[in-house]
Parts: sequence; C-alpha cells; structure tokens
Amino acid sequence: MKSLLRILFTSFLISLVSCGGIQMLSMKDTSHLYSEEFMAKINKVKTQYRAGKSQEALNDLKKMDEQTLAPSERAMRRNLMGVIQFAGRSFEQAIFNFDQALTTSGEDEGLTAQIRLNLASSHYKLGFMDRAYAALIVANPKALEAEEAKKYYQLRYSLAKDLGKIEDAVDSMLAYLQDKKTLGELRGESVFERLSSLFSELDHRTRLRILEAKSEPASAAPAYLAYLEAEKLYYEGKKDESMNLLSWIDRTFSSQTEVIELSKSFVFRIENYAKMDAKSIGVVLPLSGDKSDFGKRVLLGLDAALKEVNINATPEFKPFTLHFRDSEGGGALGAHRVRDLIEKQMVSVVIGGLFSSEATKEYLEARKYGVFFISLSQIFLPKEQKDHLLLEIPGSVESQLAKIFSSEILNGFGKRGAIIYPQGDRGEAYLNEFWRRAKDSNVTVTGALSFKEKETDFRVPVQKLLGLHFTRERQEELDLLSEVHALEKKRAVRRIQTLKPQIDFDWVFVPAYPEEALQLVPSFSYFDASGLNIIGTPSWRTQRLLRESSKLGKLYFVGDNVEQASQGFAENFVKRFNKAPRLIEMRSYDALKTALKLLKNKDYQTRDEFNAAIRSNSKLEAMTGVWNLVDGIWIKDMETLLLHRGRIRQAVITPDQVLE
Repeated sequence: MKSLLRILFTSFLISLVSCGGIQMLSMKDTSHLYSEEFMAKINKVKTQYRAGKSQEALNDLKKMDEQTLAPSERAMRRNLMGVIQFAGRSFEQAIFNFDQALTTSGEDEGLTAQIRLNLASSHYKLGFMDRAYAALIVANPKALEAEEAKKYYQLRYSLAKDLGKIEDAVDSMLAYLQDKKTLGELRGESVFERLSSLFSELDHRTRLRILEAKSEPASAAPAYLAYLEAEKLYYEGKKDESMNLLSWIDRTFSSQTEVIELSKSFVFRIENYAKMDAKSIGVVLPLSGDKSDFGKRVLLGLDAALKEVNINATPEFKPFTLHFRDSEGGGALGAHRVRDLIEKQMVSVVIGGLFSSEATKEYLEARKYGVFFISLSQIFLPKEQKDHLLLEIPGSVESQLAKIFSSEILNGFGKRGAIIYPQGDRGEAYLNEFWRRAKDSNVTVTGALSFKEKETDFRVPVQKLLGLHFTRERQEELDLLSEVHALEKKRAVRRIQTLKPQIDFDWVFVPAYPEEALQLVPSFSYFDASGLNIIGTPSWRTQRLLRESSKLGKLYFVGDNVEQASQGFAENFVKRFNKAPRLIEMRSYDALKTALKLLKNKDYQTRDEFNAAIRSNSKLEAMTGVWNLVDGIWIKDMETLLLHRGRIRQAVITPDQVLE
C-alpha cells in the first residue's frame, strides 16, 4: 500500500509542478468563459512557474483584481494559486484557495472536477482521510481528461481502502483499469493483484453486483474477475451457479476473446473429460533424439518410486501403471502426446516437461482438460496462467522469487535490489515476478537490465547497471579522474575504465543459465566491481560452474539442498542401478512419489473429485522439498545456497554482508 501511495503522489506532484495536469477546460468548449487578456496573464504565470520562479508567479496571481474577473476566471486564478502552494507544501493555504475556487467554478465542469481532486489531495497530505474522501466523492471523474481520471481513481482507491470501504475500493480500481482491453495489458498492471485480493473479501452477492455494474463498456478486468469467480464457484461444488455465470460471461463480454476462450476451455474440460483412471499415470519424455539420455535417466527415478509402492501391494491392490510417450524433444509433439494420454488412457496425472522448451506446451495442453501436470522443469508463464493443477518439481519462478524476497535475504543483504535478465518468455516471467515481489516487500529496484538470449558479451548490461555506460551524467568526475590518471606513471595493471563503478544496489539477481553466468559474472570484475552479492537460479548447480568457481568469487543461488535428501534412497538406488543418483533422478523420483501419495488413498472416479482432493492439501512433502499451496499455486520452500571454491553448501546470510 505504501509503495502505491508513493507512486500516486509522485506522479501527481509532477503534474502539478509542470502545470500540465491542471484541467482548466472541460470536455465541452469553455473558451467563452475566459477572456484573451486573462489567458495571456495565466500563460505568463505558467511560464514563470515552469522556470522555477514560483514566488513571482504567485505574486502576479495575487495582483489580479478579482472584482474585474468573470466567475470562472476567479476560480481558475484561485486553483492555480492553490496548485503552487501545494507544490510548496503550504497545504493549509492551498486548501483555502481550492475552497474559494469552488465558489465560482460552477460553469466549468472540468475545472470544478480538477479543483475537487486537488482539494482532496491536499487534505490527504495533511492526513485528513475523511475530509479527503468527502471532497473526492462529489467530483465528477467523467469531466476529467483520461490521465487525471486515472489519478482520481488511484486516490479514491487508496482512501476507500484506508477507510475500510472495500466495495468502493474495488469499484475504483475497476474504473482505473477500464482502458485495459486484453489480459496482457491487465497483467502488466501491478494493482490487478491487489484488486483480486480485495474482490475476494466481498461476499458473493456483492461481487456479482459489481461485475454487472462494470460490464459496460466491456473491458478485461471485470471479464477476467467474472471468469475467476465462475472457476471458484465450480471448485466449491456450485456447478449450476458456475455454469450460469459462464453463460453470462459469453453473452456480456463477447468482445473479450481471451476470456471467452478461457471460458470455453473450462466448459470443455468440465463436460468432456470428467472421467479418469486413478491407477493410470502418463509420462511424456524425450526418449529418442539428442535429449534421450536425459529422458532415460528420468526413467530410473520413476522406476525406483513405482517399485516402492507396487512391491508392498496386497493381493486385492490394483497396481499403478505408467504409460510412456516419446516427445522426441519437441514441445508441440509433447503436447500432442499429452492429449493422447488423456483421451485414450484417461490418465489421472501427467509427468513431463523435462526441459522448459517442452514444459510450457505440455502443461497448457494438460490444463485444457483439467489434468494434474507435474513438470520436471520450470514453466515460464505468467502467474495468472498457473493453478493448483501444476507442480513444478525444481521450484517455480514464483518459488525462487519468494525465497529471494524473504526476510532472510532482505535482512541480510539489504532492500536495494537489481536484476539482469534474458529477453524472451523466460526473462519476462522472472522480471514480472521480481517487480511484483519488490513492490510487495518495499524493495527499491535500482536497475533492471536485459540481455539477448545466446549472448556472449555481457559488458553492456553490466556497464549500465554500474553507472558506467552513460558517462555524460558523470562528465565532471570523468574529466577530473582522466587528468589524474594521465599524470600517473606506468602501471603494471592495465586500466579498464577511468570512472569507478556506482554500486547503488545491495544484491543483484541474475536468472541466467550456467553458460550465460560463466560469461556474465566476470563482467563485474572487469569493471572493478568485486565482492557483490550475486544470486542465481537452481540451474547454477552444475559441474561446469563448480569447476570455474574459484575464478568467480562467492556466488549465491536458490535451489534444493539435496544433501539433506534421504540417505536410504541413495543407498537403495546404488544397489539397484550400480550408480549414485543425481539431481535429475531425485526429481523424477519425487514427481512420481508425490503423484502416488495423492492417488493411493482413494479410488477417484472423476477429475473433479481428484482435483478437489488436490486443492484440499495445503502442503505436499517430498524428498527434495516441500510445496505449500499459496494463492492457488504451489510454492516450493527453497534454500539459499553458496557456490564457492568448488563446493556448494547452505548459505548463512547475516546483516554484515550488506554492501557498503
């Protein structure tokens, strides 16, 4: 909430200082209300103000004889005086002038609405929330220009929430988001998640009433909220109410094609694929082609898990059956294999997604049919496209960022973070969750730089992060240091750059693959920035990084502490296969064991029944970790690990590690 308010008043004050945000004319033509002589004086005042001559501008306004001015001109003069005083933090004087302006502004609807917004903002600055709210609710936002109307709804949302008026807060945010026509635009707004949370606090009848009131004009926010409400009703067992709401969505939001597609997909899987075989589990892996060696290693972990369950079965126990399909390393073919398993074998669970390039398409196919998908790699999709029917064994993007923004790391490293991320779906998934977590945790983001996938030279993004790319901003410092260095005698070490790096962050998150990290991390030392707190992803647990770690300094990453994994599992694995299990075998073992734990207690006949059982679990435990159901998705408890001098061990982060 604090971050939202800070954003609100920063942007609001900017508009006041520039005078560009003052709406002196409404949507209607009000030019006849103002004389040319008066407008010339007002424009002169604005010019003075923009030049930083606030007092001169205010004095010129005071010199105007109100008795010679028309009513609307008096109002505009008083409003502009209040704006200048507001910017100078003289809020009481600003309130006086805004109140005076309202006594004569009635002919100009747009000016009146702007004055009321300014008055409410002034009361807010003084902490008078009730007065601010009272001033704001009588303003007509339809008389404001689009940008001013958005500020109006931002302020009304904040005030309503602070005053406990949840319904009005929801209504205000829906109005704020009414220009968002697609789900992509909607997901780009950080306030939508807050809106969803507040919306869920209202009772069902109130939620439906708000949705109906906001159905015209059709926009993405009410349409998507209605769809989520229909899903919620269905999973609560209120199928008739859910279907009625879905029908209403189809009729009311026909222009919202993305939401209509979601609705149709949901109805499709409800009606056509309700039955399942609880003893059948589908597995989609690359069993041929370049990636087949990895697929075959997964089979060992699956075999170990299946044997443990079936070997202890009683005579009346029907053993579990695994149905295998070859993805050949392709996402499109993998998705086709998923559909084949669901339609022909009626599998209860699909295990797949060994590589992220396959995982997304396979998961989306399983999602269409409401089938529980256990992915062996991360899935780079927006959080809104994930639900309780997806379990990411290595730990999702959301799980990783939950750990990075945990009190352990923020208290130890500090609350100034930066990110260097790859372009594309992978980087976008990390960046969006990074921003969301930063706002929720009041973390200051000092840099967000991207690099191209398959990049080999990472100096530019690192240079930008360290304040060494735009040297014009530090020209005076650069000139001085250049002169000093020119006078130096010959040096044994070649100087890379003249300026010192500006390290305005406590830690930097680098969601790069190992081969990218091997080239990106040394770029910091190249620019004389050493001893940084660099945090990576689970993929950094590789032999290649271990071999090179002596050259890279201390590196942190989030992942699984596999040293804590069951010793008994490792011993049994060696006995059966004459080799020690590695991470890929452990994860595949966990994937199947988790599915079997969910399925073995009851002979589920329908997907609805099984899905409800999954939702009823708040926690899933396995050898390599624990997942908690948080806001409808599975968040894995991750560990902070330290990679240093050829070893990986659990990191101990203390406040003395904050960068100076």
